[in-house]
Amino acid sequence: MEKKTWNLPPVWMEPAEGTAEWYIGMYYGEGPYDVDEAEEMVHMGLKFEGNQIYFLHYPDGTVYAPLERRENVYYERPVWDQGRFGIAAVDFVKGEIAVYSYVPGQKPEILHVIRLSDIEDCYNLRLTMSPLTLGRQKDHMYEILWPEKKVFTIGDGDSMVYRDGNILYFSRWLEEPKYREYVVAVDIRTGKEL
Repeated sequence: MEKKTWNLPPVWMEPAEGTAEWYIGMYYGEGPYDVDEAEEMVHMGLKFEGNQIYFLHYPDGTVYAPLERRENVYYERPVWDQGRFGIAAVDFVKGEIAVYSYVPGQKPEILHVIRLSDIEDCYNLRLTMSPLTLGRQKDHMYEILWPEKKVFTIGDGDSMVYRDGNILYFSRWLEEPKYREYVVAVDIRTGKEL
């Protein structure tokens, strides 16, 4: 077996969901470790160094870092969708969220930009697939911010997992009388559980 060594900062490495060819390494420095913490720091007048995404290809070990680390810019964990990565970048300096499409080895392309002032907050902000969908979840609500704008009422133990065309899939957990977990499908057009 051949070993390969990279000169990277300490990263949290995970396989990219949806492909066996790519791994994602996230470098957070001193934090914050999620977008909620980053938003809170900015509201308190603090700054953070920003995080960095590394894409590692298997088995050759090629490394890409297409988006530079910038102060007060938080990159959400990328998702693989239809031969490309989707990346949500929250730029607290510009006051916007950019959704990028990234084909490894090419320049990232901005697909859409949302003003931070157009949303309540970044709590549980996440990009999912397929198609690429930017959404946020809070209290009893799941809100799609892009590519369309929709709001759904959800239960206490519901968490958005992924989208497949016009169907949203949620994980639903219940604790009474004992712990159980379900997958719940919701029609995006009507908001009704299937």
